[in-house]
Amino acid sequence: MQAAPAPRSIISNENLSGSGRAPRLTQISHAGTTMVAVLLEHWPIFFVAGTALLAWILTRLVQGNARLPYEKRASLLTQSELAFYRALSQAVDGHWSIHAMVRLADLIQVRPETPKSQSWQNRIHAKHVDFLLCDHGTMEAKLALELDDRTHERPERRARDQFVDQALADAGLPLLRIDVGPAYDPAALRKSIDERLNPDRHRK
Repeated sequence: MQAAPAPRSIISNENLSGSGRAPRLTQISHAGTTMVAVLLEHWPIFFVAGTALLAWILTRLVQGNARLPYEKRASLLTQSELAFYRALSQAVDGHWSIHAMVRLADLIQVRPETPKSQSWQNRIHAKHVDFLLCDHGTMEAKLALELDDRTHERPERRARDQFVDQALADAGLPLLRIDVGPAYDPAALRKSIDERLNPDRHRK
């Protein structure tokens, strides 16, 4: 008579490993509880960060490859300024280089150790001269030129012009003001330039 097979052990590998799984489940549960506690404690930070991230993503999706809102100007000069530039080019006849729309802050500067120097710097920061004559070799500024139209008759404009006149004079840079007109005579313009650059010579 064949012997009956031995009964299988009721303790399986799964049961044997059960004792090791319990600590891991406890660790996972503890980590989850800790994360929830951190989220609850610092939720304003996570909310702000999440909102900022969402806004950035939405902005990128909406803009895509959108171009910046700029376009090239048709010309650096107005029609009146362009007419004067052409006459000035003939008057100069290559003796000096001509530059347009030059910032005052690129021509003059506040003297070192001047009290409230930043305030004086701010007064010239947003101003410019219409044209500038420079030495070809050194690029030293020789003469500033301003075109005066009817807007220069306004009180606030007059105050601005008086400040620019004095600032350039005290800095040692001559300034020539020309009234806007329908046309300009290059010869007369050259005479005015020479008189302003060499005042002593023309007084004799």
